[in-house]
Amino acid sequence: MADYRETADWREQIAADVRELFGRLVGDVLEDAKRLVPVDTGHLRESLSSEIHGDTARIGSDLNYALYVEEGHRVAYRGADGETVFTGEVVPPQSFLRAALYRRRGA
Repeated sequence: MADYRETADWREQIAADVRELFGRLVGDVLEDAKRLVPVDTGHLRESLSSEIHGDTARIGSDLNYALYVEEGHRVAYRGADGETVFTGEVVPPQSFLRAALYRRRGA
């Protein structure tokens, strides 16, 4: 990191440093999520990605079942009449995104 007192555009330098650190943080969280995600076929792990827009980042998956793995869900099936029937069973959450996000990170 630069010595900001000696830089004419010190505000720009600080902003650049913040962007760099934010990008590294997002990369670290994505890496941790890929390490922590439960693997059956590997599709979910392969689908994890990140994108940064300004001071906002999105880390996640576009697979329709990613939320059910992260949050858990009730087990259900369609009955003969088309109605949803809940079995009473619950698949517990296997949090990988939340765990990656809240992992303590060093300086």
